[in-house]
Amino acid sequence: MSRLTKVDHVTFVVDPGTIRKWAWFYLEVMGGKMILRKDDTNPGEKSSMMLWCIDFGEFGIALAAGIDREEKSHVTAFLEKHGDHAVQHVAFLVQDLSGFRTQVMEFGVNLLGPILQRHDGFGYVRQVFARGYHDDTNSAEVGFPEFVERPVHKGAAFPEVSFSAEAGTNLYRQAQDAMDRNERQPLMDFSKMPPNWEPPLK
Repeated sequence: MSRLTKVDHVTFVVDPGTIRKWAWFYLEVMGGKMILRKDDTNPGEKSSMMLWCIDFGEFGIALAAGIDREEKSHVTAFLEKHGDHAVQHVAFLVQDLSGFRTQVMEFGVNLLGPILQRHDGFGYVRQVFARGYHDDTNSAEVGFPEFVERPVHKGAAFPEVSFSAEAGTNLYRQAQDAMDRNERQPLMDFSKMPPNWEPPLK
């Protein structure tokens, strides 16, 4: 049984000076619909980001631009490494995020933190970020996957009773703290992979 259902959304890191241009591209040229525009997701904090979300019905595009104040945003660090309009992460939809999390961790997948709940512009979501694909450099400069679960009915909220205080943890702060600590844990512990494994023919 497949653990991934589909691509939920793709997040591009863009320069603050070009976010309007890329929004125009996705809205006017590609025919998307703007469903969220946050010009400062963490006002009053040392760093933040702009987050604009564009819906295409079956999947979404998110544009993120760093805001540097007293500290450099991890989004800015990614931009400096990869340039304007670079894919930072792809979010994959799963059906049961709690069960999925347990299963993939048994295979050696390293996740950034606990499952969180919030409204991300595309609707209510449970989500967890994974570690970067490699540990060659600071985690802020490395792409990573995200795994999400959404209610069956679009726009519906998950029951609050199913969440702990961990759900209020700020996703931005998780990534920022990982950058500040220069954490270098890769996504996958491939020691769990059988040494003679080959892809099946069918």
